[in-house]
Amino acid sequence: MRESDLIARIAQIAGAPPDSLTLEVATGIGDDCAVLRIKGRTLLLTVDMLVEGVHFRMDWTDAHALGWKALAVNLSDIAAMGGTPAVALFSFAAPPHLTETWLPELASGLAACGRQYGCALVGGDSNRAERVVLDITVLGTVDGKPVLRSGAQPGDWLMVTGALGGSRAGLHALLEANAQGVDLSPHLQPVPRLREGQLARAGGASAMMDLSDGLAADLPKLLQASGKGAIVFKSAIPVHSVARDWAFSHGEDPALFAMLGGEDYELLFTAPPDGARELASRIAAETGTPVAKIGEITAEPELWLEDETGQRLPWTFHGWDHFG
Repeated sequence: MRESDLIARIAQIAGAPPDSLTLEVATGIGDDCAVLRIKGRTLLLTVDMLVEGVHFRMDWTDAHALGWKALAVNLSDIAAMGGTPAVALFSFAAPPHLTETWLPELASGLAACGRQYGCALVGGDSNRAERVVLDITVLGTVDGKPVLRSGAQPGDWLMVTGALGGSRAGLHALLEANAQGVDLSPHLQPVPRLREGQLARAGGASAMMDLSDGLAADLPKLLQASGKGAIVFKSAIPVHSVARDWAFSHGEDPALFAMLGGEDYELLFTAPPDGARELASRIAAETGTPVAKIGEITAEPELWLEDETGQRLPWTFHGWDHFG
């Protein structure tokens, strides 16, 4: 069972929240964050887990960098809704021999990320385990309506912040023990695009999500939520310089390599064509993060990749899936 199918099954089992709740669940399972409303405030709630041997290896990253990443990937979910982080809960399981120096250094990295992005650590839980498991929950807020995955409209521009594939290139370099001279920061210390997400929301973005599993896997999720299709222009995909170098040196197509990479944590969003160009320019001007138009939303639910010659190819690509 693929991860998306498993999530849908869990949502079906959980059912709708009861009417007796003292808060309103505006958006539940299926988006980057749950959206809650209480006493006139809109809250965002997200959780993410990192597991040793699946998301990281102890011989690849130091504790401080891992702590930073553990919180940053959660903040990316808040960014995907156009929100602002507030507080975090940090739970972990680890072997006892790591408690003396390794875990305090990890907490230091987590706290450093929290200070930079205004997210306070307020609690959590700990347990003993044979391998490290990190689990972080973040509560954020949003002024007005958050940007969901479900709002894309025909004719909207499809846009992405930054560049793609850098994390995948770093991962491949580590897997091949060939990381000397390779910039590993996109993989080990991702940057949550919080201000970019806030500007996209304020500027009229119609749908948005973060690219945690890669463009190939995440774009279909946004389109399914919106009930739309898209045409993606292969030549317009912004490829990270690290990914471009890695792809060329290994005889791979840079754009396809970048599309299939997970853990970029860039923002994928749509916006009406009459304001999309101005929105992209404003985000770039205020944050220094470039924004590229990579395609357009269509009414028909099909998804196509248009190559450099103008030929449209069916979207047969698959990114990261925990259970695929």
